[in-house]
Amino acid sequence: MNKLISTGILVGLLFTGWFLDIHLSVADKVNKAFPPRPEVRIQLETLQSLIPSDSSSLESFNNAYDSQMMLRAFSCTQGISLSRFDSVQHIQQLPIDRDCLKQKDDELLETIGINLVGFRLTQPPLRPLIKLGPPAIIHGVDGVDVYAGQSASKAGVAVLRGNRSEFISVEIPGGKKIATLPTIPEGSHAGYSVSPNGRVLAIVVNNKDMRFIDNESGQDLWLARDVNQIFAWLPELQVALVRSNKNRTENGSLSLVDFKRGNIKPFDIAGRNQSWALNLSESPSRLLVGSHKDFSLIENIRTPEGVKATVIKDFRIKSPTGNVSARNPTLMLDGKAIVFVSGRDFMLFNLETGVEKYWQSGEVVGTNYAKFTEDSILVDGHSFLKTGTTRSFILNIKDSTLSPVETVDGSEGIIYELNGRTGFMRRGYQKVWVGDSLQTGRSDSLDDLIEGRKLERQLQALEQEERLSKARLEALKSGHLSAHKEFVPVPLQPLVPRGIGLNESAYRAILPRERNIYPHVDTPSGRQLPAPARPAGIPADAPAMESPAAAPAALPATEMYSASANAARRQEMSNTLKRMLGDIPVNAKVEGVGVYEAKDRISAGVNVIIKKSEQPIVLMLSAYEPVRWNLIKEPGANLAAVISTGYNLSQVQGAGSIKTVIKRGSYSYKQNGEGYQALNNEAVLWAGKPISKFQGDYWGTVFTVGN
Repeated sequence: MNKLISTGILVGLLFTGWFLDIHLSVADKVNKAFPPRPEVRIQLETLQSLIPSDSSSLESFNNAYDSQMMLRAFSCTQGISLSRFDSVQHIQQLPIDRDCLKQKDDELLETIGINLVGFRLTQPPLRPLIKLGPPAIIHGVDGVDVYAGQSASKAGVAVLRGNRSEFISVEIPGGKKIATLPTIPEGSHAGYSVSPNGRVLAIVVNNKDMRFIDNESGQDLWLARDVNQIFAWLPELQVALVRSNKNRTENGSLSLVDFKRGNIKPFDIAGRNQSWALNLSESPSRLLVGSHKDFSLIENIRTPEGVKATVIKDFRIKSPTGNVSARNPTLMLDGKAIVFVSGRDFMLFNLETGVEKYWQSGEVVGTNYAKFTEDSILVDGHSFLKTGTTRSFILNIKDSTLSPVETVDGSEGIIYELNGRTGFMRRGYQKVWVGDSLQTGRSDSLDDLIEGRKLERQLQALEQEERLSKARLEALKSGHLSAHKEFVPVPLQPLVPRGIGLNESAYRAILPRERNIYPHVDTPSGRQLPAPARPAGIPADAPAMESPAAAPAALPATEMYSASANAARRQEMSNTLKRMLGDIPVNAKVEGVGVYEAKDRISAGVNVIIKKSEQPIVLMLSAYEPVRWNLIKEPGANLAAVISTGYNLSQVQGAGSIKTVIKRGSYSYKQNGEGYQALNNEAVLWAGKPISKFQGDYWGTVFTVGN
């Protein structure tokens, strides 16, 4: 009897369950039996609470979400027989593909996340965009030591990052806290961006995913899997251009996150090695997208099928040394041109005319900058006024001038751009400054400054080499330095860029042996290095270097590097070269010979036969290992001067009365080698012209020149 009652109860429960579920579709029953995981439901509730119930956006999202839920149920029950008469309890006992459910839940999270971010992007600016004025200081908020910051292009909002990867959204310029954001130790130090309206922070995490955070509440909006870079926000179309490894194709990895349609699709325009994108205009919606050398103007429009991209014009940087190398370009001249860092220099590309302008500005200013006006940028100058300090300048890209910044506040720290707007952010110790107004002084010609700086360094290098050569000769004559000491290898650091002389740190690294022998070797800045202990065997009365006259007091740049001052430097260089190499005839040619070392490292060295020639010859010798160069002059040999350069000091025999310079510097033994250009630059510096003929071999024995 009891068994019969139990069976009846079970049948009744099953009937009741079936009766309660009879109005549900098979898909609804599957999703009820296996509901999405909790984080999906939480994000869904968040979205539904944010978007007004009467909004067409919410209705559109609900329709898309319902479609995905139906697809979830059918996809994950393939191969399983189901009917509308099956109850939820029955379906729960079936072997549903759990991996399929997880994948579909991830897709649901993506749809919800895209819509959450998209809703925030359609809202007005989190704080109004206002003029910043003179530099205003923002100290660490809530005890956060500020490390860096990013700003919004159309809102008075910045996100500050602390030394411990804390993030805080603040108003600018006032610095009032908006919200404490999550601490993200796995977040990229450079790969983060703030939406134009200041409402969303996007940051790369674990070098592969993108985390989107609400700047007003600190709430997580979406974790975009395999999206690792925001190239550009396009709020006018409700999309963002991103780098997506998920949708990577053979020709590129750019994708569009469509916040309106709730999906991610490959970008229409395929390309290779795209590394940057720049918003050009909103109506029409246009972008510049490019790599180091090539970039395109792309117009985007929304169609019923989504956003369609079309190439309007292609560009290519023609300058051999020009390329977009360090960061996104900056739109200048009211959208007519872009400015960007190329290596250690600045370059301008006119989008209307295609005209390129390249400044060798690395001689004068650094590469951190911020857009100050439509025709100028804020930069930091190098210490080129012999003061030992740096100074900020405004670089005018139309006039090619530098104007010193006279405003004291906010004149130190690393310069950051305010993304998409004029003004700057500077990060100092535990604080940042923001502003868009500065007092400046008299403008100087950038070209004159660059030329003067290069001439100054060249002259310093020549004068230093003259003093070293003189001291070595005196030491040899007095017996304090024997010839074999010249063959001791000495580690050499690279010359300063462009092969135009040595800076102080290079001298400290390059000349350890000379400093031991000549403890008063002077540095280019005019300061004397401290005298180290002399090595054993070097007498206390060994000849010392001549001390130069005291450096003149620092002059304004307009006088220090004026055209007349540069002319005086060129004359002084000419005088120094004449003292060291004599009068080099105007019709002289430079012939170069290079080896890595003498064959079998024989002490006999390398023979160079100088044959009869009508043109005078300046002989440029270069080697890595110390080499004894044996010059054999045939009758009629017309040798004007000899320059021996290399990683180590070599010897030159047979020059007779011909002026000879032996120095450390560039070396090359093949014309297509990486060191050849630097060697050629030294030939231009010392002889006034490039190498016209070059012979080289790894192991050298005999070379013939002049024929």
